[in-house]
Amino acid sequence: MNRIGRPWKALVTLPRSRFAGRPPAVTRARQVAWAGLLLMTGACGHSMMLTPQEPSATSQLLLARSLDRAFGQLDLSRLSGRRVDVEFVGQAGNVAFAKELLKERLREQGVHLSSDAPELKLLVLATVLGTDRGETLVGSPAMELPVVALPAPEIAFFKWVRHRGFVELEVDALDPGSGDLLAKFGPEVGRAKHDDFTVFIAINFTVSDIDGPLEGSDDPHERPVHPPEDAMPKGGLAAGEPVANP
Repeated sequence: MNRIGRPWKALVTLPRSRFAGRPPAVTRARQVAWAGLLLMTGACGHSMMLTPQEPSATSQLLLARSLDRAFGQLDLSRLSGRRVDVEFVGQAGNVAFAKELLKERLREQGVHLSSDAPELKLLVLATVLGTDRGETLVGSPAMELPVVALPAPEIAFFKWVRHRGFVELEVDALDPGSGDLLAKFGPEVGRAKHDDFTVFIAINFTVSDIDGPLEGSDDPHERPVHPPEDAMPKGGLAAGEPVANP
């Protein structure tokens, strides 16, 4: 019993003997320093995770820019000063926002929007309205290690995350009474991109045209591929001349 008790007693009294000959102020200062170090270590080990909303801010920007670029290629200048009613039809996406954005752009061009005795009815068809995401990774994805069940971080020697916005618009000018087609604009295409790159784990950069001009990218692949079509005017929208693109 004494053989076990004596070494244990010496081990317990060792820290006390080290600080026994020091002033209380020094001991207290060391204790405060150790406590502060532990608090800092805990703070550094904690990270706050914010859950992004859906759709993300990047997706919203891509959609808005694509919509602006598609609309900017529609020559609706001859509608300036006319009183029109707008109907927006889309397959998916935020149709309500897209309609309000296009109505605002029409107002900026001097078009009077009214559903009370309109001169024309504009049927806006959004054949495409949405965003896409793609990813290319050269390395090891994030995973859970087998057996020990510990998370392993992603190791990216090269990573390319692609975000794309794509909108295609067609506009039909209809007679509000009969519904006959008077003119047709489009189809026109608007695109936007936002790419995130990671090289050798720690090098990160972004390539984006979200803040670029409304008419689209300088890349020929980013330009509309569908030329505007002339309508077959039935009576014309104005005296002697149709509103459709020449």
